[in-house]
Amino acid sequence: MADDSAERLRLSPNLIAGAILVVLAIAVTVWQQPWRTDATPAKPVISANAGAVISAQIRELDNARSETEFVSAAGGSKDSRAWAKETYANISLLGATDIELRFVSGGDAGVRADGATEATVEVSWRPGPPSGLAERQTKQAEVTLVLDPLKNGAFAIRAVEHGAGALPLWLAGKLELSRSEGATVISIDGGNADQSIAEQANIAYDDVSKVVTTATDRLVVVSPHTGPRAAEMVDQSTTSIGQIAAVTTTIDGSTSAKAATVVVLNPAVFATMDTRAAQVVLTHEATHLMTNATTSNIESWVAEGFADYVALHDDRASLSVSAGQILRSVKKDGAPNHLPTAADFGSTQHGLGGTYESAWMIFRMLGARFGDKDVLGFYNAVLGGTPTAKATESAFGLSVAEITRDWRAYLVKSASMTS
Repeated sequence: MADDSAERLRLSPNLIAGAILVVLAIAVTVWQQPWRTDATPAKPVISANAGAVISAQIRELDNARSETEFVSAAGGSKDSRAWAKETYANISLLGATDIELRFVSGGDAGVRADGATEATVEVSWRPGPPSGLAERQTKQAEVTLVLDPLKNGAFAIRAVEHGAGALPLWLAGKLELSRSEGATVISIDGGNADQSIAEQANIAYDDVSKVVTTATDRLVVVSPHTGPRAAEMVDQSTTSIGQIAAVTTTIDGSTSAKAATVVVLNPAVFATMDTRAAQVVLTHEATHLMTNATTSNIESWVAEGFADYVALHDDRASLSVSAGQILRSVKKDGAPNHLPTAADFGSTQHGLGGTYESAWMIFRMLGARFGDKDVLGFYNAVLGGTPTAKATESAFGLSVAEITRDWRAYLVKSASMTS
């Protein structure tokens, strides 16, 4: 019996060879790891004629007359389809027409670490009736398209970045539009969801209309989600608008009196304000827009002082709140020697708030003495091209020097009456 058991335990040569083959197969499989999917695929190569290919693609975008054509021209990737659909929706929302795209340069390899390339494109467009903007062809701006190369040698547009000039509104991100009788609010990527911008815009429109009976322009407010995007909309650096809650400007940054004009909010500042302060800022900027002051050459103290005169017309806050900075300065150092200049209103100037307050105090003094009708008559005369000195004599019977003298005294007296 013992000998039979030993025989049963003895392995044949064929069985041993089979076991060795199985072990070798397992070892090879483990080494090759065919189940792994994290191997980096080869990136498509950007050819030497990429510029010509992209140029033709831009022409297809330029010639697109439907969403289907626009999406097709943008390229064959998930990202390009998402970008194209959002962009075309923006075009439709604004009623934009006469869109012109022209390839300038680009298509080089190695310009971005992720393997994408870039192209500089000139853009101009015409706002349509839904936007509330003046229907005028914009000045050309330059944008940078970010394009991913595809295996077939084509490209897919992934995104648009700011180049030179004001970033075209329909390329700024996902747009939403709120429109009332006198005001339109266009939010970018959600805007500032924590503030009732549409309600504030309506109040601003009504407040300006009550004081400026000659105002006819519709108010259009652009509400970006971020400060950097706001800076791109006005073609400025984030630093240069760092102290500014809102900017009234033409949509394309031009100085044409016929250009479409908007109020662009800077959420980095505007969103930090309480309801009263935000309303004052928006009504101030609405005054600029609705009186066509944006592209005029009137003196800064007239433009800014009158805008605050309208914005604070029915304000019930004390002078220590509405003019606290300038009055504290007067208490400490005395009244300024001259009316505020354009340099004093420079956006990076220290004490900018006090400069605006000092200009408002000029108009507060004149309004208390002469009333809204004469103040508005003076403002409209200057806006219409009458020299400031002549307009002050005509409206108030005062020279600029006499207004300066009275204003300085008014500041000193006001400072003495505030704590």
